[in-house]
Amino acid sequence: MIRSNFTAELHCQHGRVGVVETPLGAHPIFSTDQDGWLCTEGARGATASFKPIAFEFVFIEHKGNRTLYRINCVNSWEYAGAKLEKNRNGWLGLYGTHVIGRLLDVLDPKNLVPQLQHVWKVETLQDWDGEMNSAESIEFYLRDKEGYRVAEVDAVYTRSKPKLRNGFLHAGDMKGEIMKFQLRNISLS
Repeated sequence: MIRSNFTAELHCQHGRVGVVETPLGAHPIFSTDQDGWLCTEGARGATASFKPIAFEFVFIEHKGNRTLYRINCVNSWEYAGAKLEKNRNGWLGLYGTHVIGRLLDVLDPKNLVPQLQHVWKVETLQDWDGEMNSAESIEFYLRDKEGYRVAEVDAVYTRSKPKLRNGFLHAGDMKGEIMKFQLRNISLS
């Protein structure tokens, strides 16, 4: 895959990847529980809470068929600069968001040492000729540092009646549909 820094949209078999950004007036409880978690256009795109985003891929190194990156959000005031990470339960989200998150992020010692920051592996599913005009046609798995492939997993929200089911992106041992990703609107940094 691309061996330099770049920005791009992330797409998969369920459309564009974005985050949950619930309008406060629509669902005040959901906004505190779900905002910033990654989802697909297919799972949430028909709702007011889906916000499409673009990512910056910061190149680290290339090994075999895997290319390592740190990934950040690059658009939208709330999420610009926020890092793609997973929580201890495997759910993917953007960290270092809004004013308070950015302040806390600056104070987090792991952000001063690049080796402690979250690394993502892009594993291409076919050979790539190295030409930028063909990069958008290459499918890949996105893996976390433990090697888990990113999947879309249904989460059950039990605080409401009836219980709600929503699909979110996850990297771990929960059962879900493994995502095959593609890049769109690539721009070299």
